[in-house]
Amino acid sequence: MEQIRMLLWEVAVVIGALLRPAAKSIRENSGLAVLSVVLAFGLWIFVTDAENPEQTRRLGFSLSVRPVNVPADIAVPTGLESVGVEVKVEENAFDDLAKDDFQATVDLRGLAAGKYPVPVDVKPLTERGNLRIVKVIPDQITVELSQLISKPVPVELEISKAPPSDFAVSQTKLEAETAVVAGRQDRVAAAAKVVASVDVEGRTDSFAAAVRLEARDRQGALVDEVQVDPAIIDVNITIEQISFSRALAVSPQLKGTPREGYNVLGVSVEPAVVTVFGSQTFVEQAVAILTQPVDIDGARSDTSRTVSLSLPTGTSIKGGVNVTVKVKITAATGQQAFAVPIAVNGLADNLKIAGSLPAVQVFLFGALPDLLEVNPNDIKASIDLDGKDAGTYKVSVKVTAPNGLEARSISPQEMDVSLEHK
Repeated sequence: MEQIRMLLWEVAVVIGALLRPAAKSIRENSGLAVLSVVLAFGLWIFVTDAENPEQTRRLGFSLSVRPVNVPADIAVPTGLESVGVEVKVEENAFDDLAKDDFQATVDLRGLAAGKYPVPVDVKPLTERGNLRIVKVIPDQITVELSQLISKPVPVELEISKAPPSDFAVSQTKLEAETAVVAGRQDRVAAAAKVVASVDVEGRTDSFAAAVRLEARDRQGALVDEVQVDPAIIDVNITIEQISFSRALAVSPQLKGTPREGYNVLGVSVEPAVVTVFGSQTFVEQAVAILTQPVDIDGARSDTSRTVSLSLPTGTSIKGGVNVTVKVKITAATGQQAFAVPIAVNGLADNLKIAGSLPAVQVFLFGALPDLLEVNPNDIKASIDLDGKDAGTYKVSVKVTAPNGLEARSISPQEMDVSLEHK
């Protein structure tokens, strides 16, 4: 490179020495001006070529060969032999060359079915770096041509994957019911149908799409090296929502009644709300989801049961179908009247009560189950006559109620008692 710079310097000095004496006469001599321009341009070419020389090298990649001018009744196999190329190009442009900068073709004009050696024509598609084709390797390839045949086959829709669980494909429509498959006899014979494959994963709305058709054999395997006409068809897919959801309250159902004297104080359920999936009509009209019955017949204490939900046909819920129902049962309260005989305490041995003592009416208040089990003999009513002699007295009636019950009313609370000697 240092030698090239020295050479360029010497050339510049020489040209400068030649031009200086003539500079004064440039205005008077136009020929000398033209000569100056030519010399300057030549110097530029020399400098450019010296710093970026052209080189002849083989490309580091192969080119696919494309057939052109194919007769209408001829089938060409796919994947023709690739070729290498030797090019001449400026040094700084070589590394930037790519396959898209070239076109490799074979001309099949006028050929019939058979096997032929055909010359390969490679053309550069760019002019950068003064690119030129030097050699094609190999410069011809062998092409085996077959008679083109065709046949109609049915078009089938292949839906891959699925929409979300609440949606389904309800209707499909294909633009065409049949298509024509053309190609070599053995490949066309293998084709039993063409398939339009559509992926509906995650889709919730109806849609239309242009779908490429693929030839398949009876087992569904792809048949290559054939042409399909039409190559693309329009497909309409209708997607509808088949399951709707809504949060509904859980309504516990009770069966039977508590033991006499007990009441249901409250009912709770866990979870209290569930998400139900079903038809649009059900979801719009339902107000609650029922449980299976919880039997509380004869119960006299709190009851907890795990039961399943009573789901209508065609419905489901998010999560498990079991819920826990808790029934709070408590004794009812009330009051009941009893006629209680009066016991006499403290009556002297030489005295007796004139006449008979009436029964006392006692109203007991408390838990109804306890009231129902009370016998009048369980209630104690008495009067105290201790220290009293013959005569008439107003005495108080004392009542003792059974444990857990309260005597809220006594009639009479006082009574007149006449005592006389025996």
